[in-house]
Amino acid sequence: MVNGISLSELPATQTMTVMPFDPAAVTLISAFGPSHTGIDINTITGGRFLSPGTGIVTLVQLNTGQGRPGTNYRVRIHLTSTGLNALYHFEIDGSISDQTQRDNILVALGDRVTAGQHIGNLWSLGPHAHVHFDMLDAGGRDAVRCPLVYFSPAVATTWESLYDTKIRERDRERIENNRGTFPSLPDLCNDVDLPN
Repeated sequence: MVNGISLSELPATQTMTVMPFDPAAVTLISAFGPSHTGIDINTITGGRFLSPGTGIVTLVQLNTGQGRPGTNYRVRIHLTSTGLNALYHFEIDGSISDQTQRDNILVALGDRVTAGQHIGNLWSLGPHAHVHFDMLDAGGRDAVRCPLVYFSPAVATTWESLYDTKIRERDRERIENNRGTFPSLPDLCNDVDLPN
């Protein structure tokens, strides 16, 4: 039970088959690492976020008081009966009303969701607005792993390629001033072994 919601109908394991966001809206992705236990996804205002698998919404929270200054909201989807969950922390880089937060969360506590279902939008008020995305298992914050380890190899590879593209777009001028040579890019998961 999580927040009074039974997880017994969920499978014990599940490989995620859908990226948790609409790639067309992404402007930048920040990597997972020892000091950053998730992946940040920056999008245009209204960037769509999706469920990576079949699950149950176990948390919808307004005004989290965490992350960037301003108003932030959060959605958690449990994906397995053993506790694996996707956590989306929408950090908007400014302040909005409770109603605007509600308008951008498209699920409610206890909702059943399917892979690819649109669960929320990022309301962006500044250049640092993003969604901090975590995948947590039963160990919670004490056992955080790079989210990509829970995704199919095809999805993990696509996500890694998108990350490389967005980093290169951001750093194009610096790269061109470096005589056109591309610096070595870290992996999205900072060299964590991914499933093959």
